Amino acid sequence: TEVVRSLVKDGGKVLDTAPAYGTAEAVVGDLVQNTGLRKSIFLATKLERFDRATGMDQLRASLQRLHADRVDLMQLHNVRDPQTDLAMVREWKAMGLCRYVGITTTNERAYDAAEAIVKREKPDFLQIDYALDNRRAEERLLPTAADNGVAVLTALPFGRGRLFRNVRSNVMPEWAKDFGAANWAQFFLKYLLGNSAVTCVIPGTANAEHMTDKLNAGRGPLPNAAQRAQMARY
Repeated sequence: TEVVRSLVKDGGKVLDTAPAYGTAEAVVGDLVQNTGLRKSIFLATKLERFDRATGMDQLRASLQRLHADRVDLMQLHNVRDPQTDLAMVREWKAMGLCRYVGITTTNERAYDAAEAIVKREKPDFLQIDYALDNRRAEERLLPTAADNGVAVLTALPFGRGRLFRNVRSNVMPEWAKDFGAANWAQFFLKYLLGNSAVTCVIPGTANAEHMTDKLNAGRGPLPNAAQRAQMARY
């Protein structure tokens, strides 16, 4: 509850969840309802099976768990087929059941499929795994999203914790102050936010103080292209 309150109080709004994340949808739904913050939250969830036989039932179940009559973003989760179309979720958008539609993948083997879908379907959003030590998305997916006017959410911005393990005993370089990074979490997030194709980073946390600290990565200067190259080399 305090994480969600901190998110809103300190200027954030995106909450990303999915039916596949255990009880996360129900937990998020209860938190948003109990705090009265629904109007302050951009609520994103996902569709696990992309077929018309079960699609509407899946949507209704998500809305029930989220205590919502619509979500801000409905994403086709873990796309694999380059021929995947968004017709069903676009119909939901037209019906007012979601404001935006998107696709997600955190599997490098599905990048080609995601790229094909972005080019053909031009979804409102693409959610992709992207971190300072996981920059494959920079090669084609992020430029393709930018070229097609697709907003980008970055999942796993700390590389499933790898980045923190890599710098556990390291002191941040003095030049990190040039773009306002006060700690390693902000260093890693500012690298992503410095990419103009990125719309929003979505780190996870269960700690309200960490939530505030992460949001501060979006304040002040962001690294330019030369600084981002230096960060990657470091």
